[in-house]
Amino acid sequence: GMGMGMGSPVNLLGNASVVKELKLDEKQIEAAKLLAQETRDKMRAAWDGAQSLEGSARREKMQKVAKEINESSKPALTALLKPEQIKRLHQVWNQQRGAMAFSDPDVQKELKFSDAQQEKIKFLADSTNEKRREAFTSAGGDREAMREKMMSLNKEFSEKVQTVLTDDQKKVYKEFLGAPFEIVREPRPN
Repeated sequence: GMGMGMGSPVNLLGNASVVKELKLDEKQIEAAKLLAQETRDKMRAAWDGAQSLEGSARREKMQKVAKEINESSKPALTALLKPEQIKRLHQVWNQQRGAMAFSDPDVQKELKFSDAQQEKIKFLADSTNEKRREAFTSAGGDREAMREKMMSLNKEFSEKVQTVLTDDQKKVYKEFLGAPFEIVREPRPN
């Protein structure tokens, strides 16, 4: 499946624990479910279309599509959610993406990254992605071992990225994340 780095904050609206965290009313819940489903369908279609591509070409295509889908869903999100709900949704999404959020051009702009910082973070992200691929291959289908390895790699990446940030950038990033929130994963329907 697609990692959290792809996707969209809209996808989170399909999760009951996120809906509860955002304090959506009944009308918002119904509209959020539809929007999340539409977004998932668009991502699935894009994923199917990118299957023939290899490695970085596939990743770049999916990042481009995810960005387009995020942009196209902004008006619907703005119409659906109150400003504080949108802010919290993005905080939860940034928490889910972890340090991979640092690869997002919008995050880089907001944190006012220098060219040198962007280079360093791209290098760290690329080497982490390489380790992820190795972990995925060597896990041999052991989902739990795989999940633990991914969490460990994410933590390591996050710690390395922190060394690249200035104190002011760390403060802004903390605001990006907001209060910690643990998403409750629901079993996937078959």
